[in-house]
Amino acid sequence: MEEDFRQKQWSIAGGIPFDSNYFLRIKQDCKLKKTDLFDAEFGTYYLELGSGWGEVAIELARENPSTGFILMEKKFDRMRKTIRNLEKKGLNNVRILSVNFNWFLEDIFEKEIFDEILLNFPDPWPKKRHHKHRTVNSRFLESILYLLTPQGRFRFATDYGPYARRVIHLFRNDKRFEPIGGEYELHRSNFPISHFERVKQASGSRIYYLLRKKAESSAI
Repeated sequence: MEEDFRQKQWSIAGGIPFDSNYFLRIKQDCKLKKTDLFDAEFGTYYLELGSGWGEVAIELARENPSTGFILMEKKFDRMRKTIRNLEKKGLNNVRILSVNFNWFLEDIFEKEIFDEILLNFPDPWPKKRHHKHRTVNSRFLESILYLLTPQGRFRFATDYGPYARRVIHLFRNDKRFEPIGGEYELHRSNFPISHFERVKQASGSRIYYLLRKKAESSAI
């Protein structure tokens, strides 16, 4: 039964929702290498998990033309808007995977492929019985450790305090990651702001920002 479900997940992930050159395709048992992501080679590679309407990634891609950006998003309306804006701005350093990133990150990409990974405002699943659905857990830390290059960085933001405290605790107890600055910050400067983040700021919500790097001594 579990194997059948896994095959169903792969059959969904292997397709694309509509035609666009911005989409990447994946195949089971064939991990993506850097050379599979773009026609050109970039100096650094960036992954955004749950890219929403693409505001953050598009601004970063415009400012950093020598970086290749991979976006993972599952909602069609958000992908359509992202692609329209990419076409409007003529950006060629962005690609999209129409995949639920909670399924199988390590099965999609080769090891140590990304210099930075961003997870902005994931669903906090506030009810205790739903905590098992939260993205950031000990297994997720293994995944980003696998995907990050040596000294690669992970960015995280949430406006839900209990989730923030849990994530801080997880990283504090994992010596394979080191904080950049403090354990968390309440402001993030020189970084694009998404529509959702702007709404939260306007409502007076406290937002927790974490920035970690892969420790030099880390090993998988």
